[in-house]
Amino acid sequence: MGIIVLPALLVLLSAALRVFIVNKSGTMSTLGDIGLGLPVDLTFAAFSIIIYSSALNATWLPHHAILIAGLLLAAIFQLGAIYKPCKEYRDDGDFGKSFGLWFLNAVITLAVFSFIGLEVVK
Repeated sequence: MGIIVLPALLVLLSAALRVFIVNKSGTMSTLGDIGLGLPVDLTFAAFSIIIYSSALNATWLPHHAILIAGLLLAAIFQLGAIYKPCKEYRDDGDFGKSFGLWFLNAVITLAVFSFIGLEVVK
């Protein structure tokens, strides 16, 4: 379990610090930006876990390159097709659509972590 927690915490810390430094809005807007990006950040944390082949089960070791490519594609999809429109909807004040996209992003991240935690990692 520690193999999953440490990369996730480091990615979250990096994302939070970046938003606190870059964002010039109020505290609630800053926290909203962190929350919007949280699913994508966690998917990139999962990507950092998959990169190290020593953490994989023996059955998934031959498929290491496919796991890396698949997880990278999932993160890119989340970032471009879900996170970006989600942020635009929030900026435009359409919070219902923004929450729907955020929820979809969170479900994808949960599926990725479930797959990695239950199937792929030792």
